[in-house]
Amino acid sequence: MKRALLLMMIAMLLLTACQESKRERFEREAREFTAKNCPRAEWDDLIFLDSLVCPNDGSNTITYYYSIHSDSASMVEIVDKYDDLYTTLLGAVRNSVDLRHVKEEGLNIVYSYNNPDTGEEITTFTFTPEDYN
Repeated sequence: MKRALLLMMIAMLLLTACQESKRERFEREAREFTAKNCPRAEWDDLIFLDSLVCPNDGSNTITYYYSIHSDSASMVEIVDKYDDLYTTLLGAVRNSVDLRHVKEEGLNIVYSYNNPDTGEEITTFTFTPEDYN
């Protein structure tokens, strides 16, 4: 009797532990990553990763929000080099081992760059499964 009860309790624990979907897991992990690691300097104290968001709302998107701490001329230069930056980021997405699970799930991957002083969006790069596969 004790053995059956123990097996039933283990089965219940396993079933409840498996209730989180991949999308729910991505949302939770993005929230935890942001809480532990953001903001984080990514490049010479000019570009900071502010947050990582993966809402479980059907949008099928994971978004990296960055802020660029530079003068407005540098920000304009970034927009002017959009095509070169797009190509560089796409190569990084295609080769990223860290994004393997995200790519396997077929999520859109968005990099959004903002001005920290005004909150305005400077530029955004969006990569769909058709882009990175």
